[in-house]
Amino acid sequence: MAKAKIYYVPGNISEMKVEIFEGQDYYRFSFNDYRPVVSFTLDQNESKVGEEILNSKFSGLNFKFHENTITISIPLEVASHILGLGEKAFGIDRIRKKLRMLNTDPGGYERGKDPIYIPIPFFIKVTGGKSLGVFLNFPGDSTFDLGVSQYDKILIDVSGESAELFIFKAQEIKEVLRAYSNLTGRTFVPPKWAIGHTISRYSYYPEKDALAVIDKYAKTAPVEAMYLDIDYMDHYRLFTWNRDYFSHNFIAEMHKRNVKVVTSVSPSVKADQNFELFRAGMGHYMEKKNGDVYIGNMWPGNSVFFDLLNHDAQEFWKSRISEWAKSGVDGVWLDMNEPTVLTVDHLFDGDALHRLDDGRTVEHRYVRNLYPYLQTKATFEGLSEHNDEPFILTRSGYAGIQKYAAVWTGDNMATWDDVKLQISMVTSLSVSGIPVVGCDIGGFLLDGSPDLLAAYYRMSLFFPIFRNHKDVRGKDQEVYLMPDYARNDILESIDIHYDFLDHILSLIRSSHLTGEPVVTPLAYEFSKDEDSFHVEDQYMVGSALLYAPQIYQGTETRRVYVPEGTWYNFWTNEKLVGPCYINSEDKYPLYQRDNSCVLYKGKLRLTGSGNSTLLLDEGEVNVTWNGKDVKLSPASARIEVETFTN
Repeated sequence: MAKAKIYYVPGNISEMKVEIFEGQDYYRFSFNDYRPVVSFTLDQNESKVGEEILNSKFSGLNFKFHENTITISIPLEVASHILGLGEKAFGIDRIRKKLRMLNTDPGGYERGKDPIYIPIPFFIKVTGGKSLGVFLNFPGDSTFDLGVSQYDKILIDVSGESAELFIFKAQEIKEVLRAYSNLTGRTFVPPKWAIGHTISRYSYYPEKDALAVIDKYAKTAPVEAMYLDIDYMDHYRLFTWNRDYFSHNFIAEMHKRNVKVVTSVSPSVKADQNFELFRAGMGHYMEKKNGDVYIGNMWPGNSVFFDLLNHDAQEFWKSRISEWAKSGVDGVWLDMNEPTVLTVDHLFDGDALHRLDDGRTVEHRYVRNLYPYLQTKATFEGLSEHNDEPFILTRSGYAGIQKYAAVWTGDNMATWDDVKLQISMVTSLSVSGIPVVGCDIGGFLLDGSPDLLAAYYRMSLFFPIFRNHKDVRGKDQEVYLMPDYARNDILESIDIHYDFLDHILSLIRSSHLTGEPVVTPLAYEFSKDEDSFHVEDQYMVGSALLYAPQIYQGTETRRVYVPEGTWYNFWTNEKLVGPCYINSEDKYPLYQRDNSCVLYKGKLRLTGSGNSTLLLDEGEVNVTWNGKDVKLSPASARIEVETFTN
């Protein structure tokens, strides 16, 4: 076996220093005295270990430093698969890809575009059912070469002089993800309305039109919330309303209709001395090396940006979010927060400066990916001052973003291929530690069609974020505007989403406690099954449900892969024994695993025997069943058993 090596190569630093620490669930490798802006180890008990651990536990792991770049080399076996790495416009298996970890607004994307909004530098390598979890804590630019340049190696190039790498001890895929979420944080729990059917548009305005949309939906389909894009603002000035479009009574009118209001908030502040926010924020903005305030072009024109990497700026932002929450808004939609400017590459100048709490000044290029994370954290804290269940939807983030916000997959394009792609993207974010996630139903960019919109609704049936969103340049896609055949199809999908809403919310609450994801690729649940890594048009809902949405154009039949074990067709109770492939003509091919418990329409659907814990609005309920009898704890719990399949 190859021995682990540490290379000392001349660079701007005379040599590369590597220190190794052991925590309960991981080993941490610190390169060149790395001082992270956000530390994930403050609450961890670590001990320093010697370099001999490299040869005994990490054969073939190599490091080198040259020309301000750290390169980490990890062995890659021929039969390996790679899951994770956040939001990537590829299939679930990242093997033989070279992927960049840099938060970037691509201005819309299709399959193969990289990087995009929220890469997460965490992956799980699976080889013969055994897993290796790796997390790079470095919020600047890095590249993960997964067997491209060297067939038998994963090469991680870090564009900086210092960083830290975590390698998790667990070898079972679920334990790896639990350890990662234990390190970076477990998910927040959204309010129940936020995981229901919501609508958005770039943009719904003025008020009379926004209310008219809601009133028309009231006769057709449930809507829990309307997201307002940037046109609600006064000339795109942050934390303002355009009173020519929206009155002071608008939110109250929405609440009378039992509809929440979520407003878009971008990080840009119009550089205008007549703008109160601009004046008040002086001293909290990012700067250039010459001491001038950094200015970039955004929706309001010339804009400045809060330096959210230091506490004082975070507190100022938090105070303004708190004031905004007082106005009655029910949630915040953080957009353009990679952060983005309106240039060709949409990137800030890399040498724009951040001032850290410890007195350091650091260039933006080395901490870029942390900007949305810290913005979201401060937003969460501001909202929490007025709301016991704060809700944030963010387009960008970093490892740990799950503690504060839900994520959606950004500006997708309305194509049949995108319907399939979104399954891989959403489930990959989920196994990257972000369980409250969804996509723009209908595709944000390009004109869709009634059939395509119906396919998006079927595909995203179990996604925690279930939002219809469209660009101003796309055809209107409100459900009530669809022809009868498509509208009825979509309404059925919405109804089924609500039938399982308590189950989805229970899974999210469980994830908050355990780190287990909500929707996953089959390969996560069946990591020893080679076929599962090739299935990208199905997904698991928790560990109990297998869903194979009808998403192919011009056909009502599809092939379904049924993994190992006993399964039951959810609608007919037909028994299936996997592994096998079947053809399904079901409108919603859905299968429940043996010995499992599912909440459907507020009632229990049980198979076989077992025990399960449900986290309901009224509290925790433990369910035990043996193929005949059902026991609930506490005994006062009142849940009906609808179907018992044995």
